[in-house]
Amino acid sequence: MLLLTTAICWLLVPCVALLSAILYHRIKYFRRTKRKTWAFFHPYCSSGGGGERVLWKMVQVLSDLHHKGWHVDELLSSAPRFSLLMESLGTMQLAYQGFLRQYKNTGVLPDIFLDTTGCAFTFVVASILFGSRIIPYVHYPTISTDMLQLVWERRRSSYNHQDYISSSRVTTYVKLLYYIGFAVLYGMVGSLSTLVLVNSTWTYNHIQSLWKGAAWSKDRIRILYPPCRVAVPSKNGPKREKIVLSIGQFRPEKDHNLQLEAFAYLLKNHAELRGQVQLVLLGGCRGESDQRRLEALQVLAGTLQLESSVQFVVNQKYSVVEHWLQKSSVGIHTMWNEHFGIGIVEMMAAGLIVVAHNSGGPKLDIVTEYKSQSTGFLATTKEEYAQAMYRAFTMGSAESQAMRQAAQKSASRFSDVVFAKSFEEILLQANLL
Repeated sequence: MLLLTTAICWLLVPCVALLSAILYHRIKYFRRTKRKTWAFFHPYCSSGGGGERVLWKMVQVLSDLHHKGWHVDELLSSAPRFSLLMESLGTMQLAYQGFLRQYKNTGVLPDIFLDTTGCAFTFVVASILFGSRIIPYVHYPTISTDMLQLVWERRRSSYNHQDYISSSRVTTYVKLLYYIGFAVLYGMVGSLSTLVLVNSTWTYNHIQSLWKGAAWSKDRIRILYPPCRVAVPSKNGPKREKIVLSIGQFRPEKDHNLQLEAFAYLLKNHAELRGQVQLVLLGGCRGESDQRRLEALQVLAGTLQLESSVQFVVNQKYSVVEHWLQKSSVGIHTMWNEHFGIGIVEMMAAGLIVVAHNSGGPKLDIVTEYKSQSTGFLATTKEEYAQAMYRAFTMGSAESQAMRQAAQKSASRFSDVVFAKSFEEILLQANLL
C-alpha cells in the first residue's frame, strides 16, 4: 500500500505542476484585444530558399487582405546542432522566448500561430501554454514512415542513416525504437493543429499517417503547392546547347554522385556523345561540410574521366542560374523522396526536358502528364537516368517541342498567383479570416 501511495504521488506531482503552469500562463497572458493577430515562426527567415519563399508570400497575402500593422522581434542567438529530440526541445524554448518578447513589447499575444519550418513541438508552447490556434505549413515531416522502413530493412547507409548503424543489429533496433518513440510524440503534437497545410501529395500522405488527431477530417489537411518562379524566359528550339543542368545545394541528400555516375554511364555506352554533351552542376555551399562534399564530387568526376565534360558552378547570383536555364536542354534531379522539388518546376518552366527521381513530389505532383502529354522522364538507377538523358537528346524536334511546351504549361500550376489565391481560399473556407 505504501509503495502504491508513493507511486501515485510521483505521478500526481508532475501532473499538478503541468496544470499549474498552463493555468499560470493562460491567466497571466490573457488576451486583452479583439484584434486577430498572426504570428509566423520561421528561424533563419533570411536564408532565401523555398521555405522562405513560402513564408514571405504568405506574409504578403495577409498584408494585402487585412494589414493593420507589423511588429518584428529578432532573436539572434545561435543554437548548436541537435538530434531530432534535442532540436525539437530547442525550438520549444525559442518559441517560448518569442511569445514572452511579443507580450512584453506589445501586450498582445497571437491568435494564430503559423509555423513554416516544420517545428511541430512549438505547438505545445503556442497552443497549450498560450492558447493560440495552430496552422503549420509542412514542407516535409520531421520523421516519416520511409525513415522507419529504411532503418528496419537495414538498407544501405544514407545521409541520415550511417554505416555503423546499418551494419549492426543492436544499433539498428535502438535507432528504430528511438524513431518510433519520436514518431508517437510527433503525432501527438501535430494533432494540436487547427489546420494543416502541406506542400505535396507525398507530404500529405505522410502527415495523414503520422498526425492521427489532425487527420480525422480531410478538410483539416490541405495541399498548398509552394510558389515557384515560372516566368523564367525560355529559349526553345535548336539554339539550346546539349547541356544537362543540375540545380541544388551541395547537400548529401541531393545525391550528386548519382548524377556523375549516370552521366559517365551515358558517355560510356554512347561514345559518340563525348565532347558534344556537358553536365553542369549548379548549386550553393553552406559551409565547410558542403565545401568538402563539393571537393569530393570534383575528385569523383576525375575518377570517372569526366574532367572535360563536367562543370561546377558554385554560389552564383540568380542571373547566372537564368543564364544556364536558357542555355541548357535537359535538367537532372536525383534526390530520393524529394518532398516537392522547386528546382524541377523552374527547369520545366524554362523549357528544359527534366529527368527526375521516380519518388516523392516529382513523381506524384510535378513530372506528371499534362492533357495526356508527357512532361519529362522519371528514373531511379544510373542506367535509367542515362537512358532518359539519351532519349531527351535524340528524340525528334516535334516530340521534344511538344514535351517542353507541356512541361511549361504544367509548371504554371505552381505560380505565385496560384499560391496566393489558393492560400486565401483555404483560409476563407476554414473561417480564419
